[in-house]
Amino acid sequence: MASFGSRLVRLLPHYLVMIASIFAVLIAIQEFYGELGFWASFAVALLVAAAYPFVVRRLGLAPDSWQ
Repeated sequence: MASFGSRLVRLLPHYLVMIASIFAVLIAIQEFYGELGFWASFAVALLVAAAYPFVVRRLGLAPDSWQ
């Protein structure tokens, strides 16, 4: 079993990319469709966060703990 610190080091880049992806999608939606409300933005953020591990697994870039 890997230690917490080593797991964190392996997963941190993925979580940072996930957060950047959420902001990028929200900014793109705002530019093309205008301002979203809080709950719509929250729903988009949840969808992106839920889709990210699936996409990373399909691309073969997922860490071992996501396999």
